[in-house]
Amino acid sequence: MQTDYSYEYETDPVYCYPGTSILINKLGILDAEQLRKAEREITSLRTAQAAAEGIPGVFDSKHLKQIHAFLFSDIYDWAGHFRRVNISKGSQFCRCEYIENELRKLFDKLRAEHTLQKITDKKLLADRLAYYLAEINAIHPFREGNGRAQRLFIELLARSNGWNLDFMYAGTDEMITASAESFAGNYTNMEQLMFRCLSSRT
Repeated sequence: MQTDYSYEYETDPVYCYPGTSILINKLGILDAEQLRKAEREITSLRTAQAAAEGIPGVFDSKHLKQIHAFLFSDIYDWAGHFRRVNISKGSQFCRCEYIENELRKLFDKLRAEHTLQKITDKKLLADRLAYYLAEINAIHPFREGNGRAQRLFIELLARSNGWNLDFMYAGTDEMITASAESFAGNYTNMEQLMFRCLSSRT
């Protein structure tokens, strides 16, 4: 089962049907609730498939794009492509012209940490996973589907280090609050949630 942390962004003339906040989609759906339902159903199946089969990559920008495309290519033409508009939800996410550079810096840091491969302590791993989830969220590189793509990215990162990460142990309100706090630089609640969701595969 997939946990839903979705919310609406403002309308824009690039991605939305004229005069609406409904994203232009391959399914031709013009009702917001129907589109959310279709998204949930399709991405839930895709997430389960990814859990079983994985999505190969080296945990960089290209890998994040591949994950987003895997989840959303049946719904949006722009799946797997970084957004070309600025978006906000309470706070302004990274401006679209800086997305590539900010992600490159972030994933250079992850690579310098050997993609966390050398961490064996659960608390330390949870803290670092929380950091990277929070920072990807702050960049918010896609027009829609950021939460699902970034959580799957972090789940696969944990798995590559021999751990299971199950966000079903994080409540919707808790995740929203932790995301907002981490956006402001306070990672404490996100770290605690990550620790709760993390378990050894052995």
